Amino acid sequence: MRSRLVGSVLTALLIATGARAAAAAIAAAPGYVAGSIPLPVVNAADVAVVGASIVVGQGTYGPGGQSIIRVDPNGGVVTIVSNLNSIGTIVYDAAGDRLLFTDNAGELPGATTGDTVYALANPRAVMAPIAAGALKLLPDGAIPAAQAVLPLAGGDVLVGDAAGPGGGRVVRISGGVASDLVTGLDYTSGVSLSLAGGELLIGNVDAFFSGSIWRYSLAGAAIAPLAVGLSGSYDQAVDALGNVLLTGGFTDDFSSSTVVAIAPDGTVDEIASGFGFSSGLAIDGPSRQVMVLDFGTTWIDTLTPVEALTPGGRGAKECQLEIFGGAPTRSSSGQPKNRWECRDGDPSCDRDGAVNGVCVFWVGACFSIVDPRAPRCTPVGIDAVSVSSKRLPAAAAAIAAAAAAVLPSAGPACSGTTVVPVTADGKGRTIGFDAFGAGKRRDKDVLSLRCRP
Repeated sequence: MRSRLVGSVLTALLIATGARAAAAAIAAAPGYVAGSIPLPVVNAADVAVVGASIVVGQGTYGPGGQSIIRVDPNGGVVTIVSNLNSIGTIVYDAAGDRLLFTDNAGELPGATTGDTVYALANPRAVMAPIAAGALKLLPDGAIPAAQAVLPLAGGDVLVGDAAGPGGGRVVRISGGVASDLVTGLDYTSGVSLSLAGGELLIGNVDAFFSGSIWRYSLAGAAIAPLAVGLSGSYDQAVDALGNVLLTGGFTDDFSSSTVVAIAPDGTVDEIASGFGFSSGLAIDGPSRQVMVLDFGTTWIDTLTPVEALTPGGRGAKECQLEIFGGAPTRSSSGQPKNRWECRDGDPSCDRDGAVNGVCVFWVGACFSIVDPRAPRCTPVGIDAVSVSSKRLPAAAAAIAAAAAAVLPSAGPACSGTTVVPVTADGKGRTIGFDAFGAGKRRDKDVLSLRCRP
């Protein structure tokens, strides 16, 4: 779909709407804080989070012109896959520790691989580019318009074939053998599992470029549509509340592209607008931060859910500074505490994914938040923040530097993240935050990080 849709209709859409030329802030709906992460790439194709690293497809559409890079937390950039033509989707399969991705332009003159799906094992350890042709799960040409990809428990993989009106399908790969699971689709744009894991949610764009999300059983039997008549459908992911987040749509006046959330009951809410064309989408598990690519830009737009933030303290000042990057422990009533706990090697919280005596966390700070959990707090501008930690001084300094890059805050804002390693001894490491605005301390918070062996 990318090679075909981007090459024709998308070009017209970009001319009509105008892709953003600078990192202007997108408009986020209440409940989300917008931000951005700069990328050292040209023409980002898709994005995925692999532990503490971000993986991005990039390059120029055409034979061998695209590759996949890994941006590591130390700032290093490593090309891990080369010789791609038109990247469809990139997904990290944490259970299998492999990167799955598609290419849908193998038919181009000069292309040596393509129109299939690939798997790169242990992508965090790759330190030099591997030619895509060595990583195929199916022969070249097996899926002519390979787009969406979804790993399943047990190792099977689903791939969306965006072949066009009536020719779209979802292919199941099991034991190296491909078979059609769902047929009769059009431009198959995304494939996800419902939050409970019992249904497939398949995005589709018809011949008139109207988008929809359809529900199917895991055996491929149609159930009912989740949402129809959407203004577009490009990439999708299911968040921790069971909503399908969807890119590729447009505002009613067609002035900008959007990200929408489709609730399990089919209700559609716009959660962000202001994109030239919202394309690749990923959700980081521990932080629940949504990462969105805008076609033609050199950064990742982020949407951080307020409900996922960790209030580091209590009282009427609490909304001035809140912390993100991990999942807080919660009280018996469900209230978040100012503590993150993780067991060494647990991929849901330990970003190195290895049992090695250390848990790796991401830590970032958000400022001037409209937080319904703190109704007595009125957000004010934050000018500066100080961060301290007796046992993690280097991490504290790095967190402070990342926060300074987005201050002063004129409205809700989130910093970039800092990698914080914590020894797996069960002891808490505390990080203190002090936020200042208009010459006064506006918020004082503490975060405790604990890694259990």
